[in-house]
Amino acid sequence: MDYAPLIKIGGYINDFSIPDISEETKFWLIRTMSGYFYKEFVEKKFVALGWNYINKETSFSEKNIEILKDRIKEGYSDRRPGVSISKCKRFIGEVKPGDYVIIPNAGGTEVTVAIIGEYFEVEFDYWDEIQAIKKIENRESQIGTIECPYRKRRKIDIVMPIFSSRLGYKILKGMSSYHGISDMSDYAIDILNCIYDCYTYKGNMMCSFNIAKREPIKARELAKLMYGVTELFCNVVEEEAITVTVNLNSPGKITVILQDGYHKLKKGAIPLLALYLFVFGGSGFGFEFPGLGEGIINFIEEYKTLNVEIELKEEELKGKKLENYKAAIELMEMSKDTEINMDKILSDLKIIDELDDSLQFESNKEFAISSQEKEEK
Repeated sequence: MDYAPLIKIGGYINDFSIPDISEETKFWLIRTMSGYFYKEFVEKKFVALGWNYINKETSFSEKNIEILKDRIKEGYSDRRPGVSISKCKRFIGEVKPGDYVIIPNAGGTEVTVAIIGEYFEVEFDYWDEIQAIKKIENRESQIGTIECPYRKRRKIDIVMPIFSSRLGYKILKGMSSYHGISDMSDYAIDILNCIYDCYTYKGNMMCSFNIAKREPIKARELAKLMYGVTELFCNVVEEEAITVTVNLNSPGKITVILQDGYHKLKKGAIPLLALYLFVFGGSGFGFEFPGLGEGIINFIEEYKTLNVEIELKEEELKGKKLENYKAAIELMEMSKDTEINMDKILSDLKIIDELDDSLQFESNKEFAISSQEKEEK
């Protein structure tokens, strides 16, 4: 008997976790001076904001604010110095480690999503900034050839790059502001849906299915898809807890919302959520899942009929391999010990599987790349 596939499945199940995004998390857009600093931000893993005259030691008292307004108005030819001061205050004091940031490139064709880290400063002064800005405004240098001269910075951890065509209308609308820093928290769920295949936020659990098909979706395809997705999730939670949002513009996305998240899940549901992502090619947890193409559904059905028991010698499976093997076997036996019917789940997965060739399901990592980019590769 070949135990390798079981060990592989069990490994994903054992390591599976669902990101839990704090309600306190905020979401930001930080621009890159028309894309001049985009590559540097991403490669050196920081974001920065201008107005070097202001730093973490600056007093924002009522009296000093008026002095700052005059200095900024004079030094930067800024007609709205109060707005600039507010941006600096926000970057220094309101932006927090753990917040998310969208960083757009030149032309806005691509963004990088990152998680914000600690605040720090570097030794650039007002004159360094002014000289660099003049070079950019006069187009004396090409994009990516000028070092960012901004003093105020924050470390970032890169989550993923996303082509703008895959962000969705709402996020693109929110990015229409040209301020150096903008609050994007109103688009939190839309942003999270782009980067995580499954996560929890404000008590609810979200699971996304990406449709890469570019041609119009047929009525029967949509009806079958909605039936399959609904039936699939009714296996792990009661129907009244499920809502679905649809944004199918070919390509597009379906997001299943499990209201009250973990609290309403049936016993044994978490491993099955892992299985869903396993078969749908999910990659939001640091793994590359094999997807439906390798016949995972048929494989599980076959092994279920064998009534497999753990009878392996110690030298055959050790440590992590044995743990993973056990996790896979427990998944096969799940319908016997929980409220969940494994046979029904496999049947529902097959309904959606039949649509894969036509609708072209993709994980968020795959979906983030535009069709044109894929063709070029």
